[in-house]
Amino acid sequence: MCGRFTLSVSDKPDLANLGLQAQDRFNIAPQSNVVMRRETGSFALERWGLTMSVSGRDKLVSNARLETLDAKRLFRDLAPCVLLADGWYEWQRVGSGKQPWYHHRNGLAFSMAGVHDPHQGCVIVTREAAAPLTQIHHRQPLLLNDDQVQAWLQDRLVEMTLPQPQIVFHPVSRRVGDARQDDPGLTDPVPLDAEKTGQTGDLFS
Repeated sequence: MCGRFTLSVSDKPDLANLGLQAQDRFNIAPQSNVVMRRETGSFALERWGLTMSVSGRDKLVSNARLETLDAKRLFRDLAPCVLLADGWYEWQRVGSGKQPWYHHRNGLAFSMAGVHDPHQGCVIVTREAAAPLTQIHHRQPLLLNDDQVQAWLQDRLVEMTLPQPQIVFHPVSRRVGDARQDDPGLTDPVPLDAEKTGQTGDLFS
């Protein structure tokens, strides 16, 4: 899954020139306005998240599984879109707690597949994690290269055998769990606590 992500525009003139995001974001959470490319090819800000009714109660959904995208009524007829990011956070279960990890391309932007309702919002489409990301979490955003972006926006199709962007990851502060925190330090690497993580520290050092 993808519960938080980042997008800096100050070092990306093409994104800054869109005039959609005023400042760098280091902790984008559901219900935030996010930079999105629509099926028409134009860019816009749209709320991250869709509201669905579960047992008579409203629930905010921020991700949709690729494997069941066409089977669930909430997502079946939604238009394709692409969300722009330069990193995302994933939480690894460690004993009774969770350790956040930052996944990125050393500052480079990338595209995440999504679907959206222009009157409600958008969600990120996820897939089974590819190695070595499986060491952190079993799901990841569906990342698209340039050719895949066009196919996704046209027909919600993606060729899974094509190479995906190379992702690196490192542990970060648990402060990222607080959506009110939004500063560059959230993406800084932190040492793992060997007492809490067991052998995990050796595995990723």
